[in-house]
Amino acid sequence: MLQTELQGTDALLYTAGEAARQTRDYLRERRDLRASPASQLGRDIKLHEDAASEAIIRAFLARQEDALPVLGEETGWAGRPAGAEALHWVIDPLDGSFNYFRGVPLYAVSVALCRGRRPLLGAIYDPERDELFAGGEGLGLRVNGRTVVAPAPARQMLATGFPSRADVGVTLARLGDLAAGWTKMRMLGSAALSLAWVAAGRLDGYTESGIMWWDVAAGLALAQGAGARTIRCEPLEGDAVDVLVER
Repeated sequence: MLQTELQGTDALLYTAGEAARQTRDYLRERRDLRASPASQLGRDIKLHEDAASEAIIRAFLARQEDALPVLGEETGWAGRPAGAEALHWVIDPLDGSFNYFRGVPLYAVSVALCRGRRPLLGAIYDPERDELFAGGEGLGLRVNGRTVVAPAPARQMLATGFPSRADVGVTLARLGDLAAGWTKMRMLGSAALSLAWVAAGRLDGYTESGIMWWDVAAGLALAQGAGARTIRCEPLEGDAVDVLVER
């Protein structure tokens, strides 16, 4: 993204980061309560915290000057972009809901500014480690405000996962084909956190087929900011995508 393409880029990146941090106290207070899920269908779980976190983030974004339309995982669109290339926010208020529900400290909040299916900038907040990853194409990557330069690329650690709607057999076969080219494979249970760690150089790649757009939009922006390559981001049915990113 050219610096001249977007007016107020730094302000928008700050807004994305603050939006992602809005639910910090709420999620920390709720994480050990282990309340019953709002719903569970197959491998997909919905928590009361998912919807509540999204409401908090939406309220924050709505208070901003020149508020933009928002696409969120839990409640869809608030407002609609004026056209295919209009700016809008894409949010996942709690990526890694099953981890959060079971007390596994691997989950994140994801906020991206997009133009169509092109993520321009993004912020991913990790409440457990109090880390905010922010950046985008032409903006670099910052973690808690400090510029991060990832180490030299190495095809060692590939992150992936099983999307809740994916066919397990097909996914296993695909991962088997991929495994030969990597030293280790990791499943964090959060696409957003996986991509943030790829951007920061803690992991070397991420792939998942059937993952939802809001799970990866901010992470793709971070990866681009850090100089990683989005080798594939192909639309599938609905809001699902097939993604491959490597440093």
